[in-house]
Formats: sequence, structure tokens, C-alpha cells
Amino acid sequence: MINKYAGRCGTCGRRVEAGAGQAANVDGRWSSYHNGCVPVRVAPPVGRHGGWHDLPVVGFDLEGTLPEPMETRIVSAALVHSDGTTREWLVDPGVPIPADATARHRITDEMVRAGGRPAREALAELGTAIAKLIADSTPLVAFCAPYDVTALHTELARHGLPAIDWDRAVVIDPSVLHQQVEPRWYDGRTLGDLCRYYEVTLDNAHDAASDARAAAELARSLAARHERVALMRPDALYQAQIGWHAEQARDLQRYFDRQGIDKTVSTQWPLETTPRD
Repeated sequence: MINKYAGRCGTCGRRVEAGAGQAANVDGRWSSYHNGCVPVRVAPPVGRHGGWHDLPVVGFDLEGTLPEPMETRIVSAALVHSDGTTREWLVDPGVPIPADATARHRITDEMVRAGGRPAREALAELGTAIAKLIADSTPLVAFCAPYDVTALHTELARHGLPAIDWDRAVVIDPSVLHQQVEPRWYDGRTLGDLCRYYEVTLDNAHDAASDARAAAELARSLAARHERVALMRPDALYQAQIGWHAEQARDLQRYFDRQGIDKTVSTQWPLETTPRD
């Protein structure tokens, strides 16, 4: 972020004028830096250990009309397998797509009307595909999983389709894993931010197939660098993430409370059962 206050550069010691350079948090301490002096964080090296990251996983992502997962309508979704096999759905949600949503994922009303599948038909197919993965005990990787899981759960109910038994699923969420292994992280936390850190290619952000592929690669890259995460059985890792996310959410809630931000952070993962603020 832009440096608001004058100070001395944390790297070279020379003066940094207010409004120039950058402010960065390094190891829990905020300092001013010249643009060319900002420390670059480097991910831990890839280890030689094995683990679940050597086994098949499937990346899952969807794009919707709204940021609230219990209100959004799905307009696209993708499942990307470890061997590169990809299934994609373009969905006609039956409602107008807001301009801000189109600006994010570049899917227009005209596109879904011309080439999208009817929502009930596409979602039935997607739900069946995910249910089969769960039955086969194949881990499903979703970045910031509560949005995707809750949106799909709500949409299936909206269209009178069979619910997915998320209690039997093995969901892996790289955003939860990263916060657990990097508790003193003060940089960006988007999929793009973490892909850069973990040396994962994100070709086309907010495209469902691209995001799903990147999420799966991100999870594998993270596990390859953190043996204690990699050696957990996928089902045990799933249960651990429930507790990790809850504690991470409580930490964020405490921060909001200290800052006077009127916002409630859900501790539920991966399925939220109450609307977000």
C-alpha cells in the first residue's frame, strides 16, 4: 500500500517521503520502504515428502450474480481433474446478471441466453458430478469454499434438486490452509495473490475453469511445501479445516470489533446456513 507517513526506509535507511514508496508489514511490524526496497516474501522450498498432494484431486469453482452465496444465481461452473480433464457449465440463471458481476467474470445476459444451459438442467448435472466425486472419496478443492459450496447447496434446493451430503465430502480450501501455515501473513489473500506466492499460474482470473485449476494446483503446491499438512489424511484434514476456519474467523471478528467495523464473520465452513451481513 502507498506510504502515508514520512519515515526511514526499513531496508536502506534513507528517508521516504509521505505519499511516496510503500508501507509494508514485515514479521508483524509496519515500516516504510522505497518502491525498490520492499522485501519480497518467498514461499518455503518444495520438500521431498509425499502426501495427499500426490493423489488425484478435483478443482471446483463457480461464478454467480451476487456476492451473497445464499442469494446468488450460478452462471458458470467448472470441475478440473488432476489429469487436466475439465467439465464446464455455462448456466442461464433466469434473472438479469448485474453489471458489476459481468465486470468481474465477463459473462453477459446475451452469452447465457445464447449458449447457456437452463439452470435446473445444468445444476442437476453439476450436482450429480460432485456427488459421484464424494462417493469416490475424491478430494474437492475450492478456494474460499463457503461461497461455492453454499451457493451450489442453495441453488440445488431452489430448483428442487437432490442435496449434496457435504458431511461426507472431503473439501480442501487453500485459503484456510494458507492462513494456518502463514499466521503472520499481512499481504493480499486473493487467489491471484497466493498463486504468485506459491508459484502457481492463474491464466484467467474469475473464469471458473481457470480458477478451479489454479485452486487445485495451489493446494498441491502448498502441501508440497508444508509436510505436516501434506501428511494428514484427507478426511482428517477436512475435519481440521473446520476448526482452523472457525478460529481464523474469530480472529477476524476480533479485528473488526477493535476497528469498530459492524460486520459479522461466519465461523461455518464449508457450508454456511445463515445469510452473510
